[in-house]
Amino acid sequence: MNSSVYNKEDILTSFVNVENFIRAYSLDGSESASTYGFTTIDQFIDQNFELLLDSQKFNTVDSNITKPDTKQNVTIRGTCYKTCKEDNESAFQISKLFNLNYTESIRVLSQMSNSWDFNNNASIEILTECILKERNSTINVISLLFNDNKLPVIDNKYYDKLTDTKTKLSIVENLIKSVNFILSTFNINDDISTDPSDYKLSQQEFNDLLKMKNSYDLIYLTNILKLLSNLVLNTLIPIKIVSAWFKVSISLVSFLKNNLTSIIVNIPMNIITKIESLVTINSILILGLDTTISSINIESPYFNDAECFTDILNMIDDLTSDSVLSYMWSFVLYTKSFLIQEEPTKYQEFQKQFQELTSIDISMEQLSRLYAQRAESQSVLKAIVKVSDSLAIDSLYPTIMSSFLAFQLNFTPINTEVAVVIKRILLNTPNEFVEKFLTSSIFERKLSALMVKLPLIDEALIPLINICTSNIEFANFYLHELNSYATSLNLGKIEYDIIDEDITDEENNKLTTPNAMPNTTDMIKLSKSVLIQPPLETKNNVSLSIPKDTKAKILQTGNSTNNGIVVFLYEYNGWSTMGYIFQTLCDMYTQQGEKLETKYYEMMLSFVELFASVVSTGVPIETSSIILKDLSSNIDEENIISLVFKIFEISIKNRDYNTAYTCCEFANTLVPNYPQFVWQYLARSDLLDKYGKTGLANTILGILELTNGTYKFTISLSKLSNSLVEESLLLGTNMPSKTKEDILNKIVTHFLNVYESYRFWKFEDIHERFELGSQLTKLFTNVLYNIYSIDPQTPPDKKVTHMLAKSGKLLIDGFLGVQSSGSNCASSLIKILTSYSDKQVYALGNLVFGPVYNNLVVSSFDLAILLVSLRDSLHMKKSSLEELIYANSSQLVDIYSLSRSLKRPIINLLNTVVSTTWTDNNPLMLSYLGEVHAKIFVHVIEADLENPLDDFKLSNDIYEFLGALLEGNQHGLSILFLTGDLATKENIDDEDNKKEIVVKSNNKSVLTVLQNNALKLELLPDYVSCALLDAIALAFNSWVQKKKIQKDSEFINILMKVFKQFKPSPDPIENLSDEKILEISNKFRLASRVAEIFALYVYSSDNVSSPIHQLLNSNDLFAMIRPYYDIQHECADLLDEIDERFTKKFPKLTLNKFRSQSLIKPRTHHSCDLFNMDLISTLFIGMTDNTDLLDRNSIIADIKNVSLRLQYVNHQIAAAKAWGALLTSFIKVTSEPLNDDYVDIICFFLQTNIDGKMSNGLFSEVFQERMELCFYILFSFHKTKKQIPVKQLIKIFTELIIILKSGSIDYLKNIACSINRELYRPILRSVLIIFNLIKDEEEFMDLASDSVLEFFEWSFSKGIYLILSNILADMTKKNVSGTCNMITNSEFDNSKQPIYYDMDEKIQDIFILLSVFNQIKQLKPSNSFKVILASSLNDVGTVKVILNLYSSFPSIKLNNEPILGNLILTLVTELCSLKEISNVFINNGLFAVLLESSISVILQDGNIRPDNQPRLHNIWSNGILSIMLLLLSEFGDTILPETCLFSSYFRKQIQSTILSWSDTNLVVSTALIRETTQLILLQRMLDKLNYQNYLLNSNVRNIEIEQITTDNDLNEEQIAHLMIGLDTLDERKLLNMKLNKLLTHPKYLNSRIIASTQEEQHILNDETRRIEFVAHINASIKELQVSLFEQLQ
Repeated sequence: MNSSVYNKEDILTSFVNVENFIRAYSLDGSESASTYGFTTIDQFIDQNFELLLDSQKFNTVDSNITKPDTKQNVTIRGTCYKTCKEDNESAFQISKLFNLNYTESIRVLSQMSNSWDFNNNASIEILTECILKERNSTINVISLLFNDNKLPVIDNKYYDKLTDTKTKLSIVENLIKSVNFILSTFNINDDISTDPSDYKLSQQEFNDLLKMKNSYDLIYLTNILKLLSNLVLNTLIPIKIVSAWFKVSISLVSFLKNNLTSIIVNIPMNIITKIESLVTINSILILGLDTTISSINIESPYFNDAECFTDILNMIDDLTSDSVLSYMWSFVLYTKSFLIQEEPTKYQEFQKQFQELTSIDISMEQLSRLYAQRAESQSVLKAIVKVSDSLAIDSLYPTIMSSFLAFQLNFTPINTEVAVVIKRILLNTPNEFVEKFLTSSIFERKLSALMVKLPLIDEALIPLINICTSNIEFANFYLHELNSYATSLNLGKIEYDIIDEDITDEENNKLTTPNAMPNTTDMIKLSKSVLIQPPLETKNNVSLSIPKDTKAKILQTGNSTNNGIVVFLYEYNGWSTMGYIFQTLCDMYTQQGEKLETKYYEMMLSFVELFASVVSTGVPIETSSIILKDLSSNIDEENIISLVFKIFEISIKNRDYNTAYTCCEFANTLVPNYPQFVWQYLARSDLLDKYGKTGLANTILGILELTNGTYKFTISLSKLSNSLVEESLLLGTNMPSKTKEDILNKIVTHFLNVYESYRFWKFEDIHERFELGSQLTKLFTNVLYNIYSIDPQTPPDKKVTHMLAKSGKLLIDGFLGVQSSGSNCASSLIKILTSYSDKQVYALGNLVFGPVYNNLVVSSFDLAILLVSLRDSLHMKKSSLEELIYANSSQLVDIYSLSRSLKRPIINLLNTVVSTTWTDNNPLMLSYLGEVHAKIFVHVIEADLENPLDDFKLSNDIYEFLGALLEGNQHGLSILFLTGDLATKENIDDEDNKKEIVVKSNNKSVLTVLQNNALKLELLPDYVSCALLDAIALAFNSWVQKKKIQKDSEFINILMKVFKQFKPSPDPIENLSDEKILEISNKFRLASRVAEIFALYVYSSDNVSSPIHQLLNSNDLFAMIRPYYDIQHECADLLDEIDERFTKKFPKLTLNKFRSQSLIKPRTHHSCDLFNMDLISTLFIGMTDNTDLLDRNSIIADIKNVSLRLQYVNHQIAAAKAWGALLTSFIKVTSEPLNDDYVDIICFFLQTNIDGKMSNGLFSEVFQERMELCFYILFSFHKTKKQIPVKQLIKIFTELIIILKSGSIDYLKNIACSINRELYRPILRSVLIIFNLIKDEEEFMDLASDSVLEFFEWSFSKGIYLILSNILADMTKKNVSGTCNMITNSEFDNSKQPIYYDMDEKIQDIFILLSVFNQIKQLKPSNSFKVILASSLNDVGTVKVILNLYSSFPSIKLNNEPILGNLILTLVTELCSLKEISNVFINNGLFAVLLESSISVILQDGNIRPDNQPRLHNIWSNGILSIMLLLLSEFGDTILPETCLFSSYFRKQIQSTILSWSDTNLVVSTALIRETTQLILLQRMLDKLNYQNYLLNSNVRNIEIEQITTDNDLNEEQIAHLMIGLDTLDERKLLNMKLNKLLTHPKYLNSRIIASTQEEQHILNDETRRIEFVAHINASIKELQVSLFEQLQ
């Protein structure tokens, strides 16, 4: 839909989007959400604020609307929405069906159709769901705005409005109405009068729709109740609203108890409990609980209105099941009673009205007691804990309950039951409110009553243990040093005196009792010491001696004066006493087990919970160590921890489930600070498998948990396992790694079996299923990630995390082994990934289970991504997991389309799946999705990318997915995303359609969306911009021949603006702050993406006036480019220095052992750590010396520093390479000469490479990039005939020589084996172009002859020498040796002949060097220069190695033919083109080599023809024969003897060639004609030198002398037969006759012609071209005839 129909001021978004956006911002800040998006939110909320104020508007049905609207546009609160017939009809249907507002439904559906292709694909269920989600989001948005007044742009604008008392109360009133509405319409199926078929729905479709609607109503109801808690908190609620609330509460509670379970079958009880708890808390707040003072606000309107007060009393009587509310009401009544007693006159009228309205004949105080009794009879304390626990996920509710608890203490003492409640609530309460509770005056008064009775078990110790568990700082404050000791004694058995004198204030404070204390006597002093038994002590010989003169106070406990509690003024350590008592309990438990008296059993568990709090991470280790020492000071065991583990072992053997669970939780808290105790216990315990015996953990699971359906022990053990995995990574601990490895292996084996089957178990509490799954997923992820994410080059069992290697292998085999698709582990994982496809699970999951369900699903996606990545990186075969992901991809798309929280996990999983490599054909995602789901996927992706409220992280993930899709082998889905159309056989097979597919498509494509998003590039974070431009670049590259960018100019202009805005800092990197380095680094990364797109654009566009062309033609181009290529390389040296320091500190380790490997997508965009810093930090555990601490801080800081700088350099290098691609594209397409800036660029590149010396390691790529760009620029100069001043050419040439000779290139080493060719070839080719650019050769040679000679010797003389020497050396090898990759192969000469895989590269290098030589010849050097060239070749040994190799080259054969002959002889031919060099060759035995080499001997046997031995014939004709002709032309008669000797050696080949023209099997070829021409020329040249006279007067071997008679006279003369067939005129005439015969029989000639090359063969196969070729042969033969009788001048 075209957005142009909307006004600019129309804000087209939704409350769903607003909610998601604010949540994303709250979670990640501006990193995830754009601050500018809040401007859109501000406008949207401002326009729709009335809907927030009155939520009931969404539930209001206009009875006047009897049919769908027909308008195409609808204006709602000032915003115009484009709608259509389908939207109107669907909205009308949903409105009537579910009593939802028609106008609001139109608003939602119009935006859906704008971004989705719903006309064909959207079901009524999906449409209804979207409307209900929008309705629910209105409530959530109010909550978000109410709880955050620091959002960008918005600030506190709406917070102030919402917290305004009048507005707040108005919202509360409307929310209560909404609750009533939900209750009245919750199950419309009961009252529906319309048949589902009237709505074109089957009964099953209607039932599913109703089920989904009910789930969303339940969420709506819950969120309303949560919002009400915020709104009514510490607010004076008007009478009207109070009354309305309690009326709706009655209906709601009744609905929950009587109707909900029948409407939603199998609904988890957690939901009902949570809603009931919300009702309870809201009722308490509405009754005036003021959390700021932990009391009732007596100014509450209802509190002083007798009528309302009475109504509430009556309604509370209708809510008898709510014991907490009854308890609260009892407090209200008591407070009112107290006030009436205090000020009877003030409340006289209230009292009178209340009595009249209620007709109650008892006092309000008595009434209060009745309600309190009713509450207590219903176990109100357990109910309080239940309320707190059910809402503990939101700290607001435990905080409210802690305030309620403080208020409650005004009416109840602290006994064991109350203390347990205090513990349970405070453990869920934020620390600041815990402290508030513990320091409240009422609690301190109650606490003093306990403290004075310590260590009495029932009266003080058990309650105090529970309270202390909630806050160890509080516990240590009171227990570290106690001043009084209480005990129960028979007063008649002790001797004491009454103290008459005054006692000190200090003593008085220690023994002061609260007002609530029972009767006391005066102070006493012991006149004789007394022995008392410690608590629980049964041994008579164990007593505590209280010395004489100890002061005390007697507390009477009954009527008898002989029995009482005596409180002695006695100092002792409370922790020590507790430790001793716990030891006694341990002994009792060892003897009695679960038969232990309940009081002592629970006391023992409370002790363990207290100790768990002591060792938890919330307590400083210094403090916990002191406490543990105190606890252990008075026991027989080594320490208190040993006692706990003793109990643990007994409990698992006795199958004492609760104790085992409590001890396991203790072990969990122990791991972070005291892991050695846990490892030691597990090593000797029977908890895990041992010596082939099944571990007791498995026994408890099988016998107790599976039977009862509760799994808290296994869950706790899984948490412990996670902690142990994390602890095992602490490299500085002393625990043997083998012990850790064995334990972890057993743990993972156990839980892998659990994971395979737990989805089939019975769970009494479904929350435990998700909690267990979440812990197992975390465990597996931790193991796999920590073993495979570091040091990728090292085997797992050799890594620093090797203790996880076996566990990791177990998991890999379990999830990725070659199994069927029914693999239990993979199936369990995929079930979790797709669980959101169940609409009820999706809707209620997080409502019931808090974040644990969503965390399970999200972490399972992380595990799946990790597993798929590992399958790819470990090069394993395809896994059943991936097959299941493909098979369930359509479900994942459905979930993606509706679940905001799973969009990122799903897109990242699909990204990983399409990015992996497959050994066989990879599955095609499109075939699994199907056309419908594929199109839904595309449209939802488009909607997400076009959302005006950007989620940066989601956008980034989508862009990365699109990039992976385009790069992967997923062509069908790629085409759909790029064009909006599916690829069909017709538009693929039809080339015209294929080229125009993008143009003809009327569908909006993702590519179009990407381009539109790029127009706001300046508003995006750099990492998102980079991902966006990556995707665009890949899209353009995929369709480079057919792309039609709709907004070329605007798009390019935006990119150009971003490109030019970035000015790299000129400051040295060491002078930049880390923040600045990161900023510039990201800008480099962004610039590289822009440059890549520019390169694609330049390459494919013919718009030479574009801003890009203008930029590349500008005169300030050099200034712009320079910072990108001016790379600072000091960080590489710094890394080496740090590595050296690190190895010195830890001799057995190197930094590379900690190098990170990213496995989970998306990659963290802002992380620049190259190494696992957490692991490195653990190396320093236990090092307390100041020097060690300084080393730690220094090393870690330096590693982070260098990582940041290396990232900076990497991004700069990437930008430089992108610039290189841009310049290369421009140079290739431009036909105009480049401006002079490019000369400066060349000089800068060369000088930088000279200065940097960075051809190796990190900087090698940019070094090569500079060299290649120099070549391309020079090539462009040559192509466009640009005039370059000779001095500039010489400068460039000189710098190229310096680089060639530098250690960076290492030319002599590399050229020898033709390795690292990318380093030296650009230099050689650049020099070739420079020679071609020279216009005045004489001037150039005058100025640069020395440089040319230097270059020639270094490049050519030494280069050729080293290449050929290397070949010679390798000829003797049969196996791989050295660096040149030579092996033997049995196919060649019975395994004796080596094959050279680099031979092609060596040959190419030789020809490049020959081109250099030829270009130097073209410079017209002087004769003296040529002499020096020849001397260089001789001095270096180049000539000798050439000749030596020729003598040996038949050893190198292919199909029994030599492969180096042509090369060497071509080399000789080219070099001998200079007479000075020819002379050197001759002096080095050239003739002897040509005559006596093994290949020459083969040729001397003759009959080498182009049709039977083309390679040998080529060596002869184009090699040896050409060289002799060249030498003879240069040296003439001075080498006549050598030439005659040469001809005599090859006489058979000469003869066979000439006589072949007379052969009946003659085949004619250009090669034969060329050879014959050469032989005729040789004979004519010899004849010119009077060779006959020489031969007749010398002794040349194999020469036959024949007497012949001349035609002119009868004289005889002698003929020496050297060139048989050509020596005499008759012979030449005979040959001429044979040639004539061919010419006179064209058909015969045509039939005898063969090809000498592949090209000629193609010509002969083409009849049209064959005629031309035959004519050419005819002409060549005629020329041959002429040459027979032609005299040389």
